[in-house]
Amino acid sequence: MRILQHVVRAMDQNVYILFDQDTKEGVIIDPGSDARRILDIVEENNIDVQCILLTHGHGDHIGAVEALKEAKGYPVAAHRWEVGVLEDEQANLSGSIFGKTEFTPDILLEDNQVLAVGKERIRVIHTPGHTIGGVCFYCETSGILFSGDTLFYASIGRTDFPNPPVKDGIGFPMEENFPRLIASIKEKLYTLPDDTLVYPGHGGETRIGFEKKFNPFVKG
Repeated sequence: MRILQHVVRAMDQNVYILFDQDTKEGVIIDPGSDARRILDIVEENNIDVQCILLTHGHGDHIGAVEALKEAKGYPVAAHRWEVGVLEDEQANLSGSIFGKTEFTPDILLEDNQVLAVGKERIRVIHTPGHTIGGVCFYCETSGILFSGDTLFYASIGRTDFPNPPVKDGIGFPMEENFPRLIASIKEKLYTLPDDTLVYPGHGGETRIGFEKKFNPFVKG
């Protein structure tokens, strides 16, 4: 598998394009902005994009979704608990970032669901806390984790954003965000192999083993 990265400089947000070099099947992870540049990367590498994967629904991670869908019709996949965030400008903070963005994902993901992209198997890991439907994507064959805004190099995602109202039994109050995020990291991410390479939503890469030892917010 090959990983291409584009950094949206306005928020230093990482867009990742993951694809199988043999089959050319790939996915776009968190297209925060710069749709034209993302499409150029796809075209330059002849990538057959299967879908757009969202780690969560905040505006700095979804700003290019509508333009990409309009241009190419790529389906959008997000955890089912994140629908309320994606459909609500207030919850996804988009109006204060790159402009109002509200949409319903085409594909609803579940915890531990496995997606096939070429020879790679991508496991969905539900990690609520930063948002209620936040997820990480673990490439089991390659030993790589795309952590969104759940886990950063020596840091963690913010937990002070309000959640959308509870609907159909989905949701929880904002005061539960921090303990849920810590539990997500300890119980789900820190159980991955120590040499797992972590590609976060902002900033540089890290490894699970390093974070377990040195992350000041949550040690393994």
